Formats: sequence, C-alpha cells, structure tokens
Amino acid sequence: MHTYFVIVRVLFLKSVTAPTIRSRLVLLTILCMVPAFLMAALVLAYNYRQQQDELSRESIAGARTLTRLVDRELALAQVALDVLAASPALKLRDHAAFQRQAQEVLKRGFINNIALIDVSGQQLVNTAIPFGEALPMTGVMDQVRRVLQSGQPEVSGLVTGAALKRQLVSVMVPVISGGNVSGVLSGVILPGHFAKLLDSYDLPPDRITVIFDPADKVVARSHDPELYLGKGIASGLSERLKQVKEGAFELATLEGVQVLSAFSRSPVSGWGVAIGIPLNSLTQDLRHAMAMLLAVMVLLIGLGVAGSWWMGGRIARAVRALQAPARDLGQGERIEVPELGVQEPNEVGQELTRASVLLQSTRSALAENETRLRSIVESAMDAIIAVDARQVILMFNAAAETMFSCPAGQAIGMPLTRFIPKRFHAHNAEVFQRQEQRQRTGDPAGAPGGVTDVTVGLRMNGEEFPAEVSFSSVRQSGHLLHTLIIRDVTSRVRAYKALERSNLDLQQFAYVASHDLKTPLRSIGGFVQLLERNHADKLDEKGLALIHRTTAAVRRLEQLTEDLLSYARIEAEVRQFEPVDMAEVAREVLHLLEATLQAAGATVTVHGLPLVRGDRTQLAQLLMNLVGNGIKYCRDPAPRVEVSAMHKDREWVFSVKDNGIGIDPRHHEKVFEVFKRLHSQSDYPGTGIGLAICRRVVEGHGGRIWIAAHEGPGTTFSFTLPEDLTGHPHET
Repeated sequence: MHTYFVIVRVLFLKSVTAPTIRSRLVLLTILCMVPAFLMAALVLAYNYRQQQDELSRESIAGARTLTRLVDRELALAQVALDVLAASPALKLRDHAAFQRQAQEVLKRGFINNIALIDVSGQQLVNTAIPFGEALPMTGVMDQVRRVLQSGQPEVSGLVTGAALKRQLVSVMVPVISGGNVSGVLSGVILPGHFAKLLDSYDLPPDRITVIFDPADKVVARSHDPELYLGKGIASGLSERLKQVKEGAFELATLEGVQVLSAFSRSPVSGWGVAIGIPLNSLTQDLRHAMAMLLAVMVLLIGLGVAGSWWMGGRIARAVRALQAPARDLGQGERIEVPELGVQEPNEVGQELTRASVLLQSTRSALAENETRLRSIVESAMDAIIAVDARQVILMFNAAAETMFSCPAGQAIGMPLTRFIPKRFHAHNAEVFQRQEQRQRTGDPAGAPGGVTDVTVGLRMNGEEFPAEVSFSSVRQSGHLLHTLIIRDVTSRVRAYKALERSNLDLQQFAYVASHDLKTPLRSIGGFVQLLERNHADKLDEKGLALIHRTTAAVRRLEQLTEDLLSYARIEAEVRQFEPVDMAEVAREVLHLLEATLQAAGATVTVHGLPLVRGDRTQLAQLLMNLVGNGIKYCRDPAPRVEVSAMHKDREWVFSVKDNGIGIDPRHHEKVFEVFKRLHSQSDYPGTGIGLAICRRVVEGHGGRIWIAAHEGPGTTFSFTLPEDLTGHPHET
C-alpha cells in the first residue's frame, strides 16, 4: 500500500492543479488493480485465520492425547505397585526377598525406584540403596500420611526424593496386612521418563511442549528442560487453567517467545500438557504469500502504468492537435481538422469543423442583424440612450439628438444628469439605485422590459419638457448596462390637462344645472297642484289624467335632478379620508331605512364589518343604495338582505346579498352606467343613477365593484376597499 501511494505521488507531483490524461489513465489503472490485490490479501488473511483455527484444534487434540498418555503411565505404575504390595514376602516380612521382587519390576522401565515405608515414615526397603544399609526417613511424609489415612493410592507432583536427592514423581499405594494399612509402597518416576514420552509423540521441532503436574510445575519440556524443570509454567497459562481445562490462546513462554498455546488438563490426575506453536512459524507462510502478492502487484502495476502511459500519450497527442484549430476558430477563421487516430478527438475535430462553418454563417447573420438593429435604433421615433453603471452615456440615437438638441458625438461620454433638471437629480439617483437592487436580488422588474417612469427632460438650450421613460437593465460580461427609451409627452400632457378642465367644467355644469332646475320644477309642481285643487270639478277624466301624469313627471324629474346632483357632487367635492367604522355606518343606514323596511316587511342582517379609511357620507350612501335596491327589486313578500365582509389579499371584500329578482349576467356591467335601467318605470320606479353613484364611490376609494355569481335566486353585489387600517369586525 505504501508503494501505491508513492507511485501516485510521483505521477501527480507535476500536475497537482491540472492532471493530464496520462496521469488520469495511470491513476485509473492503479485504482482498478488495487481493489483486486486488496481482495487477494483479504482472502489470504482469511485462509491464514482458518489454518490457525484448524491448527489450534489439532494442537488441543494433541495436548489431550499426551495428557491421556501421562495418565496411562501413572496408572501403569500404580497397577505395578498394587501387584507388588500383595507380595507374600511382605506378609512374611522377608524384606530381602521383597527387594529382589521390586528389582524385577524396575526392569520394565516405567518405574525408576521402589521404596517400602512403614507407618512412621521409616524406609524399610529402597531399591536405590543396597539391602542391609541404613535407610533414611521418607521425604514425602505428608503424602505417606494421606495414603495411610485414606487407604487409597496417590500420585504426587514433582518433589525431591530423600534417597535419590533429585526431583521425581512419587506414586504410592497402601500395603494391607490383616485388614489394616501397615505401610506404604512408593514408586519413583523420574522426569526423564516423561521427556521420553514427549520425544515419542514426534511433534515438529519448533513446538514448545510442556508436561506439568497438578501444582503447575514443569515436569518435562521439549526445549531447555534442565533450565525450567521444577519451575512454574507461564503465568498466563496458569491463570487460564484456573478458568478452563482445555483451550488455545496466545501467550509468551518462559523464555519470552510468543506462541499459540494449546493446553489440556486431566480431570483424573490433574496433570496437563501444553503445546506452544511459535507465531513466527504460523505467519511464515502468510508472509511468503504476501511477499509474492506484493511482487506480483508491483509487476502488474508497472505493466499497467506502462500501457496507460503509452495510451495516454497517444490520446494526449490527439487532443493537443486540436489546440491550433480551436485557437483559429476563436479568432474567427475557417478550419479543417485532419484525422487524429482516436475516435473521440476525431469527433471533436469534426464538430469544430462544423462549428467553424456555422460561425462564419452566424457572423454574417450577426453583422446583418447589427446593421439592421442600428438602422432601427437610428430611425426610431423615440430617443434611445444607453448608459453604464456610472450613468455615463454610451449610445445616443438620432431621435435623442433631435429631442435634446445635442449631437451624438457631443452627448456620448457625458453624464445622463446633463439632460435632467437639477431638481430631479435625487429622484433619478433613486430610480437607478432601485433598478440595480432589483438586478442583485433577481427581481423580475430588473430584467429587460424594466419599469416606466414619468419625469422631466432638459434640452441643451435649457428648455424643459415632460417625458415618459422606459427603463431596463442588463448585465454583460459582469458590467451593468442601462437602456432608456424616452418619449416627449408634451402633447399628451396638454391633452390631459384640457380633458381635466373639460371634465371639471362638465361636473360644474351638471351641478349647476341640476341645482338650477329645482326652482322651476317646484313652480311647475305647485301650479299643477293649484290647478287640480281649484279646477278639478271643471275638468273631465281626460284632463284629470293629464294633470296626474304631469305631477308624476315633475316628481320623476325632481328625483332625477336630485340624483344627478348627488352624482356630480361625488367628483366635485374633495374630502379628506378618515377612519370609518362600517358597522356604525350600517346601523345609521338601517335607521334611515326603518320606515321602508317596515313597509316592505324586509329583514336586513349585518355580519362583522371592519374599520376602513374613507368618506363616511359617501360610504353610507353606497350601503343605502345597495340595501335599498335589494328591498325594492324583490317580489318575495319578505325581502331579505345580508351584508358581510371578509379580508383577502390586503383588502376588504364587502358583499350585499338579496333574495330579489336577480340580474341577467348579460347586463352585469350595463347596470352601473348612468341612466341605464332594465325595467319600466311602472314596474320599478327609479332614475337609473343609483348604481352609477355606487361605482363612483367605490372607485373613488381605490376599490372596484361587481355583481358576484352565486347559486339560487337574488343578486350579490361585491365591492372592495383597501386595507389602510386594521380593524376588528363588529356584529350588528
């Protein structure tokens, strides 16, 4: 893995910021190979682990077998001593004959020495000492007492013999005489016997095998037996034996060698065997396999890198061959790319060739379009001025020259403020600032098409004129450019002022006419009443009918002039808007209409109405007209009218719903015109001005009025008022 990173570092040392095709191919080759090698390494490690587990199981089985062999040797010694303890020579106390019998037993090879010990611990016979010589007391009196007390055989651990003066293993059996234990027969097995047992098992020479007694002392060892005989086994093994009787784990031997130790302890004798396999020998095959794998990896990577380097060079040459044609294409020249030998660069070359042809045609088209656009701009009736972010003029068309009385050559490079009166400079700066802010925030108003403003222009001779300016912005190559299309609206302003004067005169005329008509109408009405009162008896039915028709016509004309006066007064009177509680206005209207409501048997329900800003008198007239229409245009014996309001999109939407005769959808717009009636005077009396007054009131407050569609009979008039005040609805 270290080699892999070294190769990558060398390949990219000179191309950290811009890797080449060669380096990319080499890296790709390495990246493709490394996972395969990692997988092979994982497989080797897995196999190694499997082999280690198998070896552990085999070593545990070997340790178990050796433990059974040790148990067998100890059992054979015990059987031999049991047979010898039943000798007739002991019953006759013929110790000389018994020593000769014991010498015969020693020839079998698994017992090195036999001693006869009495109940006091005095040795009576010892095959290691000629018969007749003085014999010492036994050195394992504790074991002798246990056998005397229990009457059962016992095998000692590794002890030092009193007669032989060396380390040995003692096997003792009781001597029974007359039904009582009269002594102990002891057989000695030297550690060398167990060492021969290890040699006979034929373990590999690198295995460190140990036979240990119940006290965990080394009895026999395959490596350095003299050095470690009688010493305790490795502390790690001793601790593990306290937990389990059999197993395998890694530890350090007495000489410090790291091994995989497989051990087994006999549940019968308490003796055990441990087989240590050095970890170096365990990993030797793995190291060899990994070394071979690394060598193969380096070889294959080298071959792959060489192949990638060659192929990368070929591709790189083909790509570099496209540089000159691309440069020529950028300069607008027509190019032809030759065959490059690699498919993808060939395809790019073909596209460059086609792009060259397309570019030539596009340049011609652009030149034509530029000429056409220049002619359009120059021939435009409106002035067109382009400025940069500093408001310095970049383009000034012919119409601008005429409008501002300034040649284009003189205007280009001048600040735009030169053609704006000084008092409007601050307003102009705000317009540009808002446009730039829209450009930064992505506001659609900052896109081409922009906004329109009405301002005042300044000619070079100092003359001012009203102008309408269409303002748009565009960002090109990181720079903000503004385009202004300016139109001289002097004639429009004059016409608008003339129209305002005409409307004002018309309103004044309607006001005066309707006001001045009242006096003669009252006189005519009075004369007709006098005629009827004084001469009714002299007139026939036809004359009386003419008087009645004249009286009705006078009343209609009076109502018409009154409504016309109200209609004109709405536009003529300029009032300051103030907060108006529409719930209170509704209560006042219902109070004024109380007699009409009682006469018609009508019910008016007013739901929550808000607080708005407006003219209280006009809003009261609005509600009175709409509620009055709902009562008047109804055939139902019990007219019902509902007044409600809801908040929607920063405005209040009012609704006046009735159960009247309804209005055909074809006439929904017609009914709001002056003097437009849908019924005859005999069916429903009126002047046809009421709804026109309603529309003027609503539009004068910045709202709109319409007839809303709904299911069932009747009509619903809806109108809106702006949300200038926040008010809580009130119930009426």
